[in-house]
Amino acid sequence: MSRIKDAIETPEAGRARYQEIATAAAKVAYDPELKPIFGGPRGRAETMALLLAIAYHESGYRRDVDLGIGKLSRGEGVDSCLLQVRVGAGKTREGWSHEDLVGDREKCFRAGLSLIRKSFGACRKQDARDRLSAYTRGRCIDNDKYSRARIGRAMRAPRAPMTDEEVLATMKKDTPAPPAPSSTPSAAGNDS
Repeated sequence: MSRIKDAIETPEAGRARYQEIATAAAKVAYDPELKPIFGGPRGRAETMALLLAIAYHESGYRRDVDLGIGKLSRGEGVDSCLLQVRVGAGKTREGWSHEDLVGDREKCFRAGLSLIRKSFGACRKQDARDRLSAYTRGRCIDNDKYSRARIGRAMRAPRAPMTDEEVLATMKKDTPAPPAPSSTPSAAGNDS
């Protein structure tokens, strides 16, 4: 149980919210209009794993951070949503404000995906485990423990049972979005 008043929720409410988080991440990772971070037959699944790993480390999936409730939800006062996108009182490149990001998880994941892509591009000369360091630290750093923790968590995710092509084919048939991860994420603190 959290000691942060605005983060407290019942186990049932938490499970429902975690399902909503996973669904939003899946909608973004499997959006055919967006290029995944990773290539290969399961690149979208790996991209989704990275989005959720970053959310885990940045926010611990905390209710207050997710919903933008209370003063502790914004990190240093400029961070927004589960991915702790630094927006302050301004807007993202997409034109989204803090209120937009906490009001729509898909926007949070889309803004985060854009920043991840930018970090991977800026840090392309780094070891693959350090390519998120521009996201975590604001510049490319070798042996960045924050980047490595997030990428390591994503790499440890179970292998997706279906290829991206199979998932996208089922989505075209107007079936529900790909299934969310079967395990409920555990709460964690923000270590950045």
